[in-house]
Amino acid sequence: MPVTPRPRTHSAFALVAGLLALTACSGPDPAPPPSSAPPVFASEEEALAAVTETYQEYMRISNTILLEGGVEVQRIDLIVGEELADFEHGSLVELATAGKTVVGAPTLVSTNLSEWYSGPDALGVIAKAKSCIDLSNVDVLDAAGNSTVRPDRPRTRTWAYDIGMGGRDQSELVLINHVAVAEGETCEI
Repeated sequence: MPVTPRPRTHSAFALVAGLLALTACSGPDPAPPPSSAPPVFASEEEALAAVTETYQEYMRISNTILLEGGVEVQRIDLIVGEELADFEHGSLVELATAGKTVVGAPTLVSTNLSEWYSGPDALGVIAKAKSCIDLSNVDVLDAAGNSTVRPDRPRTRTWAYDIGMGGRDQSELVLINHVAVAEGETCEI
């Protein structure tokens, strides 16, 4: 007996009906993934204010340690990242062990925000800036109380630095890189 091929409409209909049944029973759509974290700074003005405040706090802590003879250098850890902390510890201890003391305090003259991001980049940086510091009120004295500052020392120094998010037991923002880029009688930002 010859067999006549049946139309495939029944199997296609069964497949479509099965898929519709599965989607009807699958429940509501899954919730969308959580949105990304809010930006660190809402505006450039907010970023500049936060960066300036962070750098002023760094200067305050660093100068306090120097004025107190380089003791308890780990206090700087509050405002600097882990890698920079090691460098800062060495610098602060070196001055103290050389028998030198600091008198006076540097003054923040100006800060220029170079870049700022809504969130940390791959290196953890959320802002890049430069600050000019006036050093004319700072003196470094030897054990006998004599100044060790060169008479021709430039009055200002400009520092470039990166700001990142602080970790546990740190300020909200911390310096993660810090390098002197210019010296002179006037600021170079």
